[in-house]
Parts: sequence; structure tokens; C-alpha cells
Amino acid sequence: MNILYATTNPGKFAEAARHFEAHGFTIQSPEMIGLNRVVEETGSTLEENAILKAEAYLPYVSSDTIIIGDDTGIEIDALGGEPGIKVRRWLGHVMTDQEIVDYTLKRLKKVIQQKRTAHFRTVLAIAQKGRNTTTVEGKLSGQILTAPIGRMQRGMPFWQIFYITELKMTLGQFHNKTIEFQMEHPTHREAAIAEAVAYLSSSHS
Repeated sequence: MNILYATTNPGKFAEAARHFEAHGFTIQSPEMIGLNRVVEETGSTLEENAILKAEAYLPYVSSDTIIIGDDTGIEIDALGGEPGIKVRRWLGHVMTDQEIVDYTLKRLKKVIQQKRTAHFRTVLAIAQKGRNTTTVEGKLSGQILTAPIGRMQRGMPFWQIFYITELKMTLGQFHNKTIEFQMEHPTHREAAIAEAVAYLSSSHS
């Protein structure tokens, strides 16, 4: 199955590729096939942005290529659901990973740990020429820590500060676990990928 994962985020692609491979699927990035598209995220929801990303590549690929667009947001309860879908442009410009971490911790400085709850949601849009685009999603709840733990992972600013309460570890620590452990305890993206795999297996077999 020829699958293009429509992201230019190397951290996001590496994470997705590992999990698709664990399900027996191989994905490619736009860079791997010589495509360099900048897709404006003009949607007002994760679903709209994921669909925009997937369908933007349709004119440039063969009819047998399946394109998967990915959009992820995080809602921090103490901040009224911010930043939502606008993680990268929270301050109105394209923020670096470090800016996002620093700004998050600054905004939550006076919030006690029990009130620092947050929720990640990933939506994947699956597009192909001649087929209707469909979406699947996954969700993960946890808390924002008061200080980062571990090293920064490029493209994944919240891995240092998002604490998975149920597993008693950060997202970064989670992704240092074995793939078997990760598949037994799926986070937002892994859950969405599992849904995408189920859809592809049933509708494209």
C-alpha cells in the first residue's frame, strides 16, 4: 500500500512511521518523494486542518497513493482550552519548540499541579483520488508539569512537560519505551493511527 504521510515535521513523521510499521504498514514523507508543499492551516478545527493537509497533495500523487493528513491540538483546562489547534501560532507568529514550552510554563506559573490538566487530540484525514476523505481520531489526557523533564525532541515541545497521569511518566519518557509497551498504552497519535490502520485494512484490502 502506497501511503504518504503529509507532514513536514520530522519528529511527527518519525513517531508515525514507527507505529505504522508496527502495524505492518510503511509510510513515506513528502520530502522522501521530492514534494515540498507548504499547506496553510486555515481550518477552524483539527478535522478541517487534517483534511486540508491531506487533500493538498492529491494533485501531485498517483491515483493509488493514500495520503494521510495529521493535525494535533492540546487543550489546557486552566487556560480555557488554549492553545487548541494553534499550538505553533499561539502568540500570532510561528513559535519555536522552546518558546512554546517557556510560554506554557509562564502562563501556568501560579496554577497548582492538580489544576494543570490538559488533553491532546490527534485527527488523521485519509484521502485518495476517487474516494471521499474520511477522518479518525485519538485522545490523551494528562497534566502539564511545572518544569521540563528530559531533553527536547525536535518538533515535539510538549514531550518534556506533558505528564501522562495514568502511566506516571512524561510523553518523552513514554516514547523511550518499547514499541510493544506503546501499542499497549496508546496515546493520542497512536490511537488515531490504530483507527487509520483498521480503516485502511477494511476499505483498501
